Amino acid sequence: ALSFRSLRPTCMPVGVALRGLLCARASGRGKWRQVRRTAFSSDESPSPRLPSPPSWPAPMGHIVREEVVYSRYLTVFDREVEFAKEDAGDPNTSGGDVDGGEPIRIKYDIVGHPKSSFQFAVVFPFHPSTPDRPAEVTLIREYIQGANAMGYSLPTGSFDAQKHGSLLDVAKDEMAEEARLEGGAMLPLMKDEAHAGFIESKWCANRFKPFLCVDPSESMSPPARDVEEFSIQIERMGLDELRRVMYGGNMMVPSIIGAQMALDYLEGAGMLAA
Repeated sequence: ALSFRSLRPTCMPVGVALRGLLCARASGRGKWRQVRRTAFSSDESPSPRLPSPPSWPAPMGHIVREEVVYSRYLTVFDREVEFAKEDAGDPNTSGGDVDGGEPIRIKYDIVGHPKSSFQFAVVFPFHPSTPDRPAEVTLIREYIQGANAMGYSLPTGSFDAQKHGSLLDVAKDEMAEEARLEGGAMLPLMKDEAHAGFIESKWCANRFKPFLCVDPSESMSPPARDVEEFSIQIERMGLDELRRVMYGGNMMVPSIIGAQMALDYLEGAGMLAA
């Protein structure tokens, strides 16, 4: 049996102030649009309309300045962090301003989805074996803008506070929207429910949690997809083919992690036996 369980502008040099409005090319439209640059100092908080990337489980550096330099689907933050003497005195550090263990300040580019609270879910739709066929999984194949090519992923989507009470709700919605599946036994794959989730990459503030859904069924009234999901193709495949896709270089890394955790869980539960 499965177990379930007020933003004040900080003082800036004239050069920075003159760059307060950035020009960003709107992809595919041939137009230029302006993105206002907002900032806060170490004694202020970012605007509640566009939250700052969180530090979890505990901050290592002290954020002394952070500015939004671009925002559309993704938001880019220009962040300056100060590190204490005990963190900055590595004798193996080369270059930079590290000298005798003095505090150092470093500027970073941070990317994330503040409108989604920097959270998203990945779900593994598993179809147990029957007397007529072996176990299968449903993947989606869609356009990957970074590669300008098609690639594979599990159903994946971002948290929306207006629609979702938790990432479990996200997993259910994305499975219905992208894979056209509903129902089944849905469970989280991270043992520590209080954990913020896997970090998407070193320079990205987004975090995700993987879920497993056992034996979902075809949705009779699936929700409409967003326009950017025009390319989605649904592919149902056996586990040998899944592993070839996972390690073939054309699958999103969060989906690879989610798929591997799901396979580990299913194997431990004895659900992968022929």
